[in-house]
Amino acid sequence: MPKHPLALLLALGLGALIQSAHAGTATVYRDTWGTPYIYGATDAEAAYGLGYAQAEDRLDDIYLNVRQAVGRMAEVLGKDHIESDYVMQMVGNEKRCEAFWPSASEPVKAMAAGYVAGVQAYLADHPDRKSPFALDLKPWHSLAIMRAMILNWPLGTVRDEMNQEGNTLGWGSNEWSVSPARSAENCAILLTDPHLTWQGMSVFYEANVYGDALSEQHGYFLVGTFLLAYGHTEHFGWAPTTGGPDTADVYAMKLNPANPLQYEYDGKWLNAEMGAVTINVKDGAPVVMPTYTTILGPAFAEPNLEKQTILVGATPYLEETLLLEQGYKCLQAKNVDEFMEGLAMNQYMEQNLMSADREGNIAYLRTGRVPIRPEGYNWGAPVPGNTSKTKWLGIHDAKDLVQIKNPEQGYMQNCNISPEFMMENSPLTPDKYPSYIYNVSWDSRNSRGDRALQALAADDSLTKEEAMDLAFDVTDPYREGWKKTLKKMAMSSAKKALEDPAFKADFDRLVNWDGRYIKESNAAPLMRYFRMEAFQVVDPLKVNAGKDLSVEEYLALKKAFDAAREAMVKLYGKTDITWGDMVEVGRGEKFVPTSGADFGRGENDKSVRTLLSIGVRETPEGSGKYRAYKGSMAMLLMFMHKDGIESYSCIPWGQSGDPASPHYMDQGEKLFSNRTFKPVYRSKDELLKNVESEKKLDVAL
Repeated sequence: MPKHPLALLLALGLGALIQSAHAGTATVYRDTWGTPYIYGATDAEAAYGLGYAQAEDRLDDIYLNVRQAVGRMAEVLGKDHIESDYVMQMVGNEKRCEAFWPSASEPVKAMAAGYVAGVQAYLADHPDRKSPFALDLKPWHSLAIMRAMILNWPLGTVRDEMNQEGNTLGWGSNEWSVSPARSAENCAILLTDPHLTWQGMSVFYEANVYGDALSEQHGYFLVGTFLLAYGHTEHFGWAPTTGGPDTADVYAMKLNPANPLQYEYDGKWLNAEMGAVTINVKDGAPVVMPTYTTILGPAFAEPNLEKQTILVGATPYLEETLLLEQGYKCLQAKNVDEFMEGLAMNQYMEQNLMSADREGNIAYLRTGRVPIRPEGYNWGAPVPGNTSKTKWLGIHDAKDLVQIKNPEQGYMQNCNISPEFMMENSPLTPDKYPSYIYNVSWDSRNSRGDRALQALAADDSLTKEEAMDLAFDVTDPYREGWKKTLKKMAMSSAKKALEDPAFKADFDRLVNWDGRYIKESNAAPLMRYFRMEAFQVVDPLKVNAGKDLSVEEYLALKKAFDAAREAMVKLYGKTDITWGDMVEVGRGEKFVPTSGADFGRGENDKSVRTLLSIGVRETPEGSGKYRAYKGSMAMLLMFMHKDGIESYSCIPWGQSGDPASPHYMDQGEKLFSNRTFKPVYRSKDELLKNVESEKKLDVAL
């Protein structure tokens, strides 16, 4: 005990300050869907409540996301994860995040510590909840998770360029925005609708978080993190879709024939930095894998000893660790201009980012951390790595990227398409940008983009109900072309067949179809089987446009129609089934009929995807029953009123990952399958009228 009175007062004062700084309260309310609304006096207290809520709903996923981020999945899930663990360890995700953490800003560190403490508090309150995937959680794990997520895109580009393939991620999304001038609500409207697989890290977590500097976060978080991934604050909202500038390259390095541990650079043999990673494997021996790193990047493939080359990948994201800092800055924005200022840090992966605010602005940025490349090389394929002539010249400023604010058309959409087709007469044409910044290949245009463009261009006063319908739209944009072609087929090659009542009944169902893949439709299944057969014998783009075909093509279509009918009779015993008889959504023991389509291959021709996208697998194989496993998975529709943001959300399953919870599949059954949103409560008064539970947490940090 200090003897000096001043020292005593100082000690007592500091003690009070310390107690005040480290004690508080967070409250977790849950609405009738189990969605959490979390209140804290500080951002750290709010993060504490978010950690507690995420642990309550999806404890295993927290640990699995951390393991994926640091390359430790194989030790709990087995050999199938060795390759992904190797990549994360090779790029040093864990080491980089841990080394950076002392330099992180104090607000970010406080929220990270609060989040981890919230998870630990849940475990202390529920000692019976033990995850088989558990590991010690660290505050910097949130950064590692976010980096692991965004690295999917540039590392996917590396893989594609090495193999000369298109978009192997297979991820798509919808986004669109409408200005107040074209809104019956007299406000900007914004939709975000990511289409990802419904498992692993990409299954986002819905929450509404109220703090201090980050006063409101509404939308979706990566499990294991505490900053909003997409959604809205009290001032603005944003939406991402896959597509964007080229942010990664592959270099072909020439190996020394006498010593393959050396590579040539500017006429000299340089030693590769050799290393090794050890991957522990469940039910197996540890696997030791070598790493080979050059001054341009690490090797992502085995050396080609015949050609004496090795391919290395390069992306500026490998060394970047400011993702949380950028997120924190962006979340404090008051409008789309300030949001764009935050994005100028260029930490976000390549994406089409659309935003809107309460001031009535809508904006678009094709964002990414883009290297400045020397001219004269094909940067979409491996380039020579033996010379400094191909070395990057820096990083492009955000002002160099494709972007627009408040287009005169009054609307925009980007459903994984070229900026050239975002609106009618788009000013965002490829001639205005370097090819690697515009960077359109697989994502030129598709059925979802065409349908969104049709709807938005045709409606100059979008109502709330129309916006909701468009978000859940399951209309085939090419329906009229296919119906017209069927009628011409009847005149050319199916006259005799139409005398058969069964054939005519099937034919009439298709030509009278309203074009929607709704669960009640008894025409949509036959159209699906017919299209799958027709894709093999005619050019779908000609049919989409309703162009005339040759006599031979009409004959081929008649055979395709017959084959489709035969396939359905073989599988179902008849052709007159509904879409819901064939396609369902669910998990565990609960599966229900649903609407929406995603079938065929290729974005631009031999495929059909509705805006409500439902990727399915035949389950069991050969049954003719298809279960959704990917597609629309975390919708948020936002109305940017001047006095506050009104929003609506929906997910395909439920808030909880616990099969015993009433919120395991409730949204899938009652909302998603019926193409219906639930409200995000705008005020605490509204929330308290719809609260299912309330939990006050004593926060001790």
